[in-house]
Amino acid sequence: MHEMSFAEAIIRNVLRFAEEKQAKTVTSVRVRVGELLLINPEQLQFCFSVASKGTIAEGAKLEISVERADIRCLLCGRELSKDEMLCECGGFAQVKGGKDFILESVVVEV
Repeated sequence: MHEMSFAEAIIRNVLRFAEEKQAKTVTSVRVRVGELLLINPEQLQFCFSVASKGTIAEGAKLEISVERADIRCLLCGRELSKDEMLCECGGFAQVKGGKDFILESVVVEV
């Protein structure tokens, strides 16, 4: 379950930010997850709640948006699914987006 390592990374960064702001509580966190990372949002939610226990982020709301990958054929430009790396025309796929994991925002109370 690689979601736990992502949740722990979120908490580390959130707590660092909260410390810089001298926050008492973290109320919400928003992340954007690329679909090609194959992260299960429900598992990430669970892991976040486990990783935040005993910290000022415990009980914070985690908002997750999934960034869709843009996959297109290099020859004909046809949009492909994430399971297709070779187009019917024989062209190879070009992948843009869908690979990032971004901490978009952290809301704290000071």
